[in-house]
Amino acid sequence: MKLKSFALRSVTFCFAAICGTASAQAATLTTIVDGISNARGSSFGPDGSLYVAEPGIGGNGNCQPSPSTLFQPICAGNSGSLVKVSPNGTKQRLLNNFQSLAEQPTGNQGAGIQDIQFDSKGNAYLLTGFAGYPGNRDLATLNLGSQSPLPPQQLATFPPSTPDKVLNTPLLAQLSKVDLNTGALTSIFDFAKNEITKNPDKGDVVTNPYDLTVNGDNAYVVDGGGNTAYKIKLDGSKSQAIAIPKNIISNSDLPPGLQLPPGLLEQLPGGKTAIQSVPTGGAIGPDGALYVGEYTGFPYPEGKSRIFRIGDDLKPEVFLDGFTHITDLTFDDKGDLLVLQFSDKSQLGGDITNLPGSLIQVAPNGTRTTLVAAGQGLDSADGIDIGPDGKIYITNRGVGPRLGEVVRVDGVVVEKVPEPGSVFGLLALAGVGATTAIAKRKRPEKLDEELLTKAETV
Repeated sequence: MKLKSFALRSVTFCFAAICGTASAQAATLTTIVDGISNARGSSFGPDGSLYVAEPGIGGNGNCQPSPSTLFQPICAGNSGSLVKVSPNGTKQRLLNNFQSLAEQPTGNQGAGIQDIQFDSKGNAYLLTGFAGYPGNRDLATLNLGSQSPLPPQQLATFPPSTPDKVLNTPLLAQLSKVDLNTGALTSIFDFAKNEITKNPDKGDVVTNPYDLTVNGDNAYVVDGGGNTAYKIKLDGSKSQAIAIPKNIISNSDLPPGLQLPPGLLEQLPGGKTAIQSVPTGGAIGPDGALYVGEYTGFPYPEGKSRIFRIGDDLKPEVFLDGFTHITDLTFDDKGDLLVLQFSDKSQLGGDITNLPGSLIQVAPNGTRTTLVAAGQGLDSADGIDIGPDGKIYITNRGVGPRLGEVVRVDGVVVEKVPEPGSVFGLLALAGVGATTAIAKRKRPEKLDEELLTKAETV
């Protein structure tokens, strides 16, 4: 469903023979907080507290079919929140009873509070998702949507609601400034209305804002439903939308025997199929460009997820490929790109609450190293951040009621294997040598040491 010049600009592929993935010694995962429903993005605040988005488990309100759930209904409720873990290890929930959507009765696949980030002044910004046709959000968007035609296939699979069946969730599909003391929200950008009126990727009319990055006076949002990346001024004065192109795969990459409803996938000449990108993670790189990772849409082929680089010209270019089900990415202080895979295998046929994922590091010279391999504790992992202590924090088990947790990655010892034959590596070394890394999110200079010891008891 529906981001300075850099020496790697023209490198858009990486053959396994010259850019293979090395292995690291086994890492350990230390639990910082658990019991979170459909856990999503996390961030450290200026007070050293860890904040984790909890989309919630929906409720018994009105429902809509969602492309994110292969058109199974997701239903509205007030079960979302923002989980805060203070430096002394105390866990509390803020923004309680926030609007939420999820499958029923399982409570899986929640959409609600998706991410929280802070600017350099300590102001907090909240991103909320939606996962469906934005006209169904409330009466205002339903009326707005009635003025715009929808693609025939969308009308057949997930049509607009009737007025009495709208979800009544006006706080969803929004970027807002949030006062964490009072819970007051100030809307900056409405993705639902923008998708209805502009539909940046010109495909089906869907929105699901998924990932937020704040850098300087701009917010960067990746909309997995709209197949779009956004650059938005934090004061709301300007926005730019960048459509992420479809992924062209060979028909041989489709699962054998797959039965498709007519029109669900775009068949191309030469035995090719176009699938939607479904971008899910964004990060600002050492070169100041936006890097966007994709999950890929149905039928979720393995090894076909790409990472795009979006520079000043706002044109997405394939930077790396060969991944599976990317849910988030970030850069560490050394300039290494960290790529989080929700699963190493296609989600088709698996239990989406328990798919073995992995964490891959891509060094500036192009070397890929698996820091946490599939089967080593990352299951349906959904978010990544670098803490003020320089360590990696991952939102793990991101699907299901009370299954989610944030873990710290400890004990990683990497033996990097140089790849002098890699064109990627040669260009990278030429271009990034003296560059100072810019982490994905602004964060405090120092983490209160008490958090590292006491939070583990939560």
